[in-house]
Amino acid sequence: MNARLPLVLLTGLALPFVHKPVNIDDTNFLAMARAAARDPWLPHDFLINWGGQTERAFDVLSNPPGIALWLAPVADLPALWMHLWMLPWLVLSVWGAWKIGQRTSGKPNAAALLIAGAPVAMLATHAFTPDLPLLAVSLAGIAGLLDDRKPMEDRWPSALCLGAAALFRYSGIALIPLALLWPLLHGERRAALKLTAAATAPLALLMAHDLLAYGSIHMLAMVGFQSTANAGADLAHKLVSNLAYLGGTAALPLLAIARPGRTIIGAVVGGAIGHLVISAVGGATPIWVGTAFAAAGGASLSVVFKRPDRIHIFLAAWLLLGLGLLMSLRFSAARYWIPFFAPAVLIALRTCPRWLVGLTIPATLSLGLALSADDLDLANTQERAASRAMGAGIGKISGHWGFQHHLEAAGWTPVEED
Repeated sequence: MNARLPLVLLTGLALPFVHKPVNIDDTNFLAMARAAARDPWLPHDFLINWGGQTERAFDVLSNPPGIALWLAPVADLPALWMHLWMLPWLVLSVWGAWKIGQRTSGKPNAAALLIAGAPVAMLATHAFTPDLPLLAVSLAGIAGLLDDRKPMEDRWPSALCLGAAALFRYSGIALIPLALLWPLLHGERRAALKLTAAATAPLALLMAHDLLAYGSIHMLAMVGFQSTANAGADLAHKLVSNLAYLGGTAALPLLAIARPGRTIIGAVVGGAIGHLVISAVGGATPIWVGTAFAAAGGASLSVVFKRPDRIHIFLAAWLLLGLGLLMSLRFSAARYWIPFFAPAVLIALRTCPRWLVGLTIPATLSLGLALSADDLDLANTQERAASRAMGAGIGKISGHWGFQHHLEAAGWTPVEED
């Protein structure tokens, strides 16, 4: 057995989108990539108009420079070549998910398709953001940690790969405890220390670089930037958002049907939370929509409640560490689940009948394609709007995202909102 089938299928589903224009957050990361192309040592050392105010990128772009360094060689090429440049990360994602699925459930093809082909992962495949590399190194690192063909202490390269997640998003730090947990579950304390040290090394090197390059540590500066929305109402909003994103775009709740009692309880609890929060604090989302998606997230999350063994404890810890991290962030977004949603799929696959897997795979891929088509339409719309504005000549722009990227590329200059 090998990962050829899911790799061919997911690559085939990605190719129709390789012409997608720069869109949404791509703008920020391509700006950093161009700075990295000029000086790889100082990828955060440039000014950017972020949300209508020109600031130093080091102060407002809250991600480490991993994706910028990867994109630097192609940052000035057409979008087609940049999309193709990102595809090796899809290959690594598929391989990692396949290997983990083989080890945890005996359903490697299903694991690869439902993780690397999840809607949130499919959208990441068509973007110039850190999300696809983050998914790839996370899955590959954990696949190596779980590989019983090697002695535990010899798995340090996999722990190093897992720790490299923090070079793409700082949320990858929440994965480091997994390098400690797996050997401890086997009673191997010495290996636990060695693997944890390896997983921490990439972050330590990045922090040392920041001190030498900028005189301060970027990650610590971003802690204050991110931890500004932790009041009661903010936490309630984030809980509902994160539940909705998990069940609606990452780990669809279909697999959980295999254990209906647990699933119903999770859906009722999630839906009740969503209904209460949206009713109390309001917002643009209709109550029934928020309730339904929060219920889906509750159903997906309910897989953690079962009789544990080593693998289940490890996977549940992976999922819950992610939820805890997401609750501490300033913003909520579906893509923030990227390094953490896989265990919700993997746990469910362990006991899910094949007929239900056969139903979930096409449903997941179809939703991913639908969202990808919608995202492509948005990207094309922003490009057309920018082209229309260019008809007026060269001017100034106060804005953000893809629209800003296209106009600045045509010689327009950003200005402050006021």
